[in-house]
Amino acid sequence: MFEIRLSGENLSTLLVLPPSDTNDDIHVILSSNGTGKIVSSLWTSIFTDGRVRCLSLINLQLYQSDARIIAEYLREQNSLIELTLDAVLQSVFSFDHILNEGLQKNKSIQKLVLSNLDNVDAATIASLIQHNKMIRFLSLTHDNISPDGGAIIADALRSNSTLISLDLSHNRIGEKGKMEFTNILQSRHPSLTQIHLDNNVHDENQSIIDQCSDPMLPSERESMIIETKLTITNENSTEIKSKWQFLSTILVTFLFFLWGIPNQLNDVLIRQFSKAFVLSRFEAGLVQSAFYIGYFTWALPAAYVIRRWGYKTGILLGLGLFGTGACLFWPAALIGQYTPFLISLFVIATGLGFLETAANPFIANAAGPAHSSEKRLNIAQAFNPLGAITGALIGTLFIFSGIELTDQQVKQLQMNKTYDAYLKQETLRVVKPYVILACVTFFWAILIALVPFPSNTKTTKERKNESSTLCRPLFLVSIVAQFAYVGAQVGTWSYFIQYAQDYVKVEEKLAGYLLTGTLVMFALGRLISALLMHFGFSPAILLALFSMINVLLIAITILVPNIIGFGALFFTSFFMSLMFPTIFALGIKGMNGQTAKLAGCLLVMSIIGGAVLTPLMGLIASKTECLYLAYTVPGGAYLFIGIYALLAYVLTTESELSS
Repeated sequence: MFEIRLSGENLSTLLVLPPSDTNDDIHVILSSNGTGKIVSSLWTSIFTDGRVRCLSLINLQLYQSDARIIAEYLREQNSLIELTLDAVLQSVFSFDHILNEGLQKNKSIQKLVLSNLDNVDAATIASLIQHNKMIRFLSLTHDNISPDGGAIIADALRSNSTLISLDLSHNRIGEKGKMEFTNILQSRHPSLTQIHLDNNVHDENQSIIDQCSDPMLPSERESMIIETKLTITNENSTEIKSKWQFLSTILVTFLFFLWGIPNQLNDVLIRQFSKAFVLSRFEAGLVQSAFYIGYFTWALPAAYVIRRWGYKTGILLGLGLFGTGACLFWPAALIGQYTPFLISLFVIATGLGFLETAANPFIANAAGPAHSSEKRLNIAQAFNPLGAITGALIGTLFIFSGIELTDQQVKQLQMNKTYDAYLKQETLRVVKPYVILACVTFFWAILIALVPFPSNTKTTKERKNESSTLCRPLFLVSIVAQFAYVGAQVGTWSYFIQYAQDYVKVEEKLAGYLLTGTLVMFALGRLISALLMHFGFSPAILLALFSMINVLLIAITILVPNIIGFGALFFTSFFMSLMFPTIFALGIKGMNGQTAKLAGCLLVMSIIGGAVLTPLMGLIASKTECLYLAYTVPGGAYLFIGIYALLAYVLTTESELSS
């Protein structure tokens, strides 16, 4: 970290920072004899440079104008992670203004040091502890905090769930304060692990000091301080964190099931909207387009939110958007037009983009050790096909009416002027399932909001290595492999029913049940692959094996377009099941928490493959008038994934040996 010190008369000059091409973090230290006046341009240069990560103000005189400027920048800027105020001379107004108007609303500072200050108001500190949810380490040393002040601060800690360490050394808290803070930790505080109370005046000594009629010199006062080293440690913190981590992992794992429902409902909506709005295949296919565009366009903003505010915020925002989009089906149905439904689907997909960008790296990186990331993610992803099956059943039972009108019946309804009423009823059938889904989504958001999540702090070293990590060959190829997989999966299922009708001559309803059956195979494959990984099978080797088996099955699908080819196509779902989570986990393997969030975003963006390869399959089928030839596209995708898996095995093995 690059350190810049300014003192004395230099405080009235413009701060010269290193060139903009220097990416090193900067620590600015301002100090004087307490009389130097700081020009406003100096504050501007400090707070507007994103490289300034630490700011220390030592023995300065802060005026009200300084306090207003500092508070304003603290409300707005988001790069500063550490702030120190040591022996700063300021009025009560200035101190309260910085804390109440600045630090309480700050979203970036994680370490705050307030030391040797004359105007520390315990109530103001307590308010800061209650309202700021970013500070992890708080130091209040040599601040003359009394036992009553300590009690106020202790009470505020009960409503804080983010502070990890508190230092109250060299104050006047005494035995009363010790008991207060001991009770805090014994009550199983969700985040606080230790409180330092070194060299605090005991109550009895304080009473002696207060009873002295003559003023005491500082040296005499210090002689009455009992020198002690006292750190209260939360012995239950590890156990508590483990429980919260387990609970948060369970809540996030359910999300994989939850977002599988709307994904699979899209196939139902395509058919339902085709009937309700009398759409062409292209127009009905815009359902998938709206969905994938929502995923693609909002993955990067999702990554920014998650990196800036953490997994939990990203998940809550995703659930909020998901639920809102589902609720919008109601007014869309009342309007009775197709476009509002597409907007609703876009909003849902936006929420799902946030969820996938947060949940996948959370399970892989934050929910346990790195060596078992692939296994954890495969277990979590095993719930996704269960959601897909649920979505297919919901659509079949509650959205499809079972009424298929012939052209003659349509003409008859039109003559009777009841056709519009029929279309309206078909449109309204989509409302109830989505409103119920929205209620479940909002309920789950409330549960997640109540549970503390593991926090990830980005270090300087991590930021420096981020660019090189994201440019490593394995990760870049993982993006392409994920693009190929999603395209293969969506394309395979999109034309599954049509293949069954064309080459096996089954009815549409039976073909729909067979699609549900292949989804069951998909779920079974997820569970079995996770079990195999649990017993020590290499995820990369399994991925390579399953990919090559799918290449063989697709070859049969193409070369033998009958019931045998359909059977081969049916079983491809089993072997594609482990691909998404395994590619995802291999791609971000070894990345730190913050880099993994951005990497996860890029991998989620690759879901756009479903919107690229599926139309390509349709184009091939249209040009050749042979649907089975379209399956050369997923066949090629599986071949690429197999090669990728072998590459991943070689690179990860070399990495493990070198480490």
